[in-house]
Amino acid sequence: MNQQLQLTLANEKSEVARLQDQLELFARQHGLTARALHDVQLALEEHLANILSHGYDDKLEHYIRVHVQLSAPELRVVVEDDGHPFNPLEHPTPDLSKSIDERPIGGIGIHMMRKSLDGLEYHREHGKNILVMVKRI
Repeated sequence: MNQQLQLTLANEKSEVARLQDQLELFARQHGLTARALHDVQLALEEHLANILSHGYDDKLEHYIRVHVQLSAPELRVVVEDDGHPFNPLEHPTPDLSKSIDERPIGGIGIHMMRKSLDGLEYHREHGKNILVMVKRI
């Protein structure tokens, strides 16, 4: 049984829904819990939103590769893009004790990614950002 999913997405918001649909199908086929699926979908949606909003200065078509691999006891999702170098792990944790008005804009999505996953790794290779998301199942 194939326990991998590979997709190449264009840098368009509509592609996020296509990925989410494919991930739901993958989760059903492989018996992932609703909670694990939700956590991974949340993290992916946040990361892709950052790529689409901040990754590119031009209007050209770019491709984002997503590789999902299920190998108990974990699900690994690797996202590779050719956007601006950005390591989300270097982004500071927001001070949630402050009101929304007192906090700088941004960072909540990355914080949600950290909280919903069991591991995050980043590196840049051959002009590409590579983010590895790990969720224990």
